[in-house]
Amino acid sequence: MMWASSITFEDYPLESLLGILKEVGFAGVEMNRPHLRRCRTQELRASFVKQANALGIRMGGLNVVGESYFQPFGNEAQLAATVEGLRQDVDYALSLGVKDVLIWEGRAPEGTTEEYWIRQLLPRLLALFRAALAYAEPRQVRFLVEPHPFTVGMSVRLLARLHDQLDSAYFGVTYDFCHYGVGRPHDYVQAVRQLARRIRHVHFSDSDQKSSELHFAPGDGKLDIQAVLHALRETGYDGKITLDLYGHPTPIEAAKRSLPALRAAYEFLSLQD
Repeated sequence: MMWASSITFEDYPLESLLGILKEVGFAGVEMNRPHLRRCRTQELRASFVKQANALGIRMGGLNVVGESYFQPFGNEAQLAATVEGLRQDVDYALSLGVKDVLIWEGRAPEGTTEEYWIRQLLPRLLALFRAALAYAEPRQVRFLVEPHPFTVGMSVRLLARLHDQLDSAYFGVTYDFCHYGVGRPHDYVQAVRQLARRIRHVHFSDSDQKSSELHFAPGDGKLDIQAVLHALRETGYDGKITLDLYGHPTPIEAAKRSLPALRAAYEFLSLQD
């Protein structure tokens, strides 16, 4: 199945989004929560899902990366508010009929080092996600954490420890081609092998390896996309691949050009979904 991320088309109203997805040739979409801001009730979200399904568009995960409530490294009140925000996102995802909530793990405080993140911030993340998973797991909802070049999860050491110590089938990593190409420009392929089975979701794009939030169409940037796909195949990746062209100035045109590469990636990895 060809999956899109609605954040790629964030400049287009929700009503236009479904038509765009259908026109380009997508059959599923990962919804960005701000795109749903006018769906303020569960009934309105159900109506939107019904419209999408009528066009042959399935719902994927709910992307809540960057929500203002997410403050894991603040005071105790902010930490508690972050847990509550994640719980609300679990309920919101369920109202769309999806079981994946895409999040991030927190901006690295200015001037801090990887050793500081592991020593001081990892324990807070463990406490945060244990509390959130206590709510998500009984509802069979999964958190997929997406590191960015400026977040602490770009440390493979921290991310692997976070994942392994949580030891939950409902917690995994989203590998974003652009973010890793910028955040780890010299070893973004090796990061796939290091994270291995911890990667449960993939955001597919290219990158100039300089611009954090500018996702290029596959083939338009500098990444060795085939090397990343080889690493994913070596590690037995069997999840979704979602096209994410966030920040692209002409996303419809770029999405149309990207679809063959997305289809080829699915075939190369022998993915069915």
